Amino acid sequence: MVHPPREQDRLDALRRLRILGSSPEPHLDAVCRIAADLFDVPMALVLLVDETQVWFKARFGVEGHGVEREGALCDLTIQGETDTVLVIPDLTDDPRSVQSALVLGPPHARFYAGVPLALESGLNLGTFCIMDRAPRSDFTAVQARQLQDLAVIAQAHLRLHEAHIAADADAARRRATEGALRDSEQRFRLLAETTTDVIIWSDLDTTRLYVSPAIRTVLGYEPEDLVGTKPLDFVHPDDVENFARVLGDLTGGRIDHASTCQRYRRKDGSWLFMDVCQSLARDPATGEPDGYVTSLRDITARKADERRIAHLALHDCLTDLPNRTLFWERLAEQAEAAGRNGTRVAVLTCDLDRFKQVNDTFGHPAGDHLLQVVAGRLRAAVRGTDTVARLGGDEFAILLGRIERADAATALARRIIASINRPIVFNGHRMSVGASIGIAVEAGNALDAMALYKRSDAALYQAKAAGRNTYRVHDPDSDAASAAAGLLKAEMERAMKRGGFLLNYQPIIDLATGGIAGFEALLRWRHPRRGNIAPSEFIPLAEQSGLIVPLGAWVLKEACRAAASWPDPLRVAVNVSAIQFQQTGMEETVLHALTASGLAPHRLELEITETMLMQKTETVCRAMESLRRLGVRIALDDFGTGYSSLSYLHQFSFDTIKIDRSFVAGMADQKTAAITRAIVALGTGFGARVIAEGVETEEHLAFVRAAGCTDVQGFLFDPPLPAPEITRLIESGRLRLAA
Repeated sequence: MVHPPREQDRLDALRRLRILGSSPEPHLDAVCRIAADLFDVPMALVLLVDETQVWFKARFGVEGHGVEREGALCDLTIQGETDTVLVIPDLTDDPRSVQSALVLGPPHARFYAGVPLALESGLNLGTFCIMDRAPRSDFTAVQARQLQDLAVIAQAHLRLHEAHIAADADAARRRATEGALRDSEQRFRLLAETTTDVIIWSDLDTTRLYVSPAIRTVLGYEPEDLVGTKPLDFVHPDDVENFARVLGDLTGGRIDHASTCQRYRRKDGSWLFMDVCQSLARDPATGEPDGYVTSLRDITARKADERRIAHLALHDCLTDLPNRTLFWERLAEQAEAAGRNGTRVAVLTCDLDRFKQVNDTFGHPAGDHLLQVVAGRLRAAVRGTDTVARLGGDEFAILLGRIERADAATALARRIIASINRPIVFNGHRMSVGASIGIAVEAGNALDAMALYKRSDAALYQAKAAGRNTYRVHDPDSDAASAAAGLLKAEMERAMKRGGFLLNYQPIIDLATGGIAGFEALLRWRHPRRGNIAPSEFIPLAEQSGLIVPLGAWVLKEACRAAASWPDPLRVAVNVSAIQFQQTGMEETVLHALTASGLAPHRLELEITETMLMQKTETVCRAMESLRRLGVRIALDDFGTGYSSLSYLHQFSFDTIKIDRSFVAGMADQKTAAITRAIVALGTGFGARVIAEGVETEEHLAFVRAAGCTDVQGFLFDPPLPAPEITRLIESGRLRLAA
């Protein structure tokens, strides 16, 4: 924030006025109303600006009592000359104001004109301004002069207030001076002997002449024990140098007041943190220096609280291990030191195997207990100079600094795995977990802390891909291709746990009405390092590894939840893997998704492929029949690319048949066009709706419309969009609903 000239003087003057937070004054509100009428604007304000806030002293057309100073428009105005007008015709087109809270939020101002309000000293305390919710380019020089004239009224109020304050202050000083000689000593002793703080009166050479009785309670001494001593007596040796420097500034006349914190020795030998405030005292009659007044306050408990807060900010509250923030601080320090000294540093990242199973089986209290035990075992396995941190969940990291040999890290990994493998008992239950560990060891003159951690993390993926409960050392020359599938699988598991997958939705358009019939849910994976990963890359791996079952259940639940917020009868189409249908609980998975979301069964359409139907297992057939009875729609996806499509149409009843995009793309070929028309005829003949995928041009649309397709989807209409944008698309009315 750029401050106006003489900022501290300005703030001091504002404080002396004692006007912040004062009651509304009708004549200032009237000035605001006159300005609003004169300039035909909805808002006018008299504003005062302190260190962090802009206060509404008078207002018209604006609610509240003030806004934050950072980015405020009046902060710009008070930096100008007193007789200048700051005019911003369009606040959203000016870099100084585009981020202002008054522009981004209520009252959503677009035009501003303001004049500084100054005291006799020329210090700008605030502004008089008008605002409009629409930009204005017609604000004339005459209007600017009129705005200045109105500002003079508000400014006169401030200067009159300043004069009253000055007069009151002079009167108060006279009264104080007259009574000071009469009762100053009595008042001092009354204050000193009733307060819980220790009050000390010292001579100009800092010798203590008087010590209040509170010294007995605070430090355990009698007052006379400290009379005749000096300020540095009883101070902790480690604090003497700093305290002596401050004391020298005070006695040398460079400052009149000082506030410090240092430790004082109690009579029993213990140490307390004391807040020490010292002030130069002057003779009320002559104004000459007369001595020093010191107050001592015990802040030991506050210091302990501050240490606890600082500790909590850098440590995990469950295990008391360093957290991610402290781990990164120490890693950066160790990497810098290792680079400077040419020594080795190692990072071990550790994930617990089967931890989720413990949580699901025995509950979160058991999981918390397990994490605490594991934290203790990790601490016991390392040196006192090493760092064990909990990064979150069941993820830990170990930092080894100044190791002589690289194999020290692998030896530690073996000890950790053996230690964590030992059973853990909670409420009579034996819990067992394993540990997968990734190791990166580096030495040299240019260590990169972030790169070191990433290498350790990559090695962790390799350990998981190798079967878990083992460790791997990062090897930059290893064959990445051989481990790619295992790494991707481990990353998929992590993404499922952390919420790395999301759904986009592509509209399905009813050709007869031109409205939206529904949306197809499309799974997307935005990898934090690799960016978007195509479904063709991770779906086959998910099917091979069995991850498709929990991933598919999440897709169903999320798609139903999103669709439940859409207007009826919009439906959502979800692709279902053959692996999911082979699970005996497929019907329960679908029913749970519908029940949890409140979506009607007829608004859910499951898209299956011919590959799944070729299996024709009893489980698949039973699941399809059960879902049809429930009311769920069934669609045959990529029709025409399999081997026995016609037989499927006889054996199963489909609500929808989807033509593969390859037929639409190949429409110029006469044979492809003929096959497409035949597929449409078959589908509609069996009473199914026929959807053409991949419609990206007007030519595509004309072709599928002529072929007899009932619905289409493709980039010609809309790309796949996140759920919030689908909601906005529906609410915008740009695409109407199908009848």
